[in-house]
Amino acid sequence: MAFWDKLSETVSSKSKEVADKAKEIAEVTSLTSKISTQESLIEKYFKEIGRFVYEHKEEQCDNGLEERFKLVDAAYEEIEKLRKDIRKIKGIKLCESCGAEVASDAAFCPKCGTAVPEEIPEEVQAEEVREAPVEDAAA
Repeated sequence: MAFWDKLSETVSSKSKEVADKAKEIAEVTSLTSKISTQESLIEKYFKEIGRFVYEHKEEQCDNGLEERFKLVDAAYEEIEKLRKDIRKIKGIKLCESCGAEVASDAAFCPKCGTAVPEEIPEEVQAEEVREAPVEDAAA
């Protein structure tokens, strides 16, 4: 009988150790998750602070961020250029009234009904910029 008692005692002891270890792992996992949540909040707040400072850059005194503001402005301009290229490839344009995407051949916006002006191809725009040929004065 001593063997079975010893075996039962060992199994019971090991079961308690496993349960304790599982509880410890669960607590550590929970705390690690809470740390991660707080870190995510900090990143969100940093982002909001940065956006606020950027959006209020005209109100700021000389704080050494002007060069960074210019870089952000350039990045926004590049994003808009890339979005325009995407729209061109997809054959769509934006409604000037509501900003909805409209098929390039559409005359009216399907969202707000505003007439959408026909886009002038870039080649034609470039030709209009050039000066008109000078007419021969002798004629």
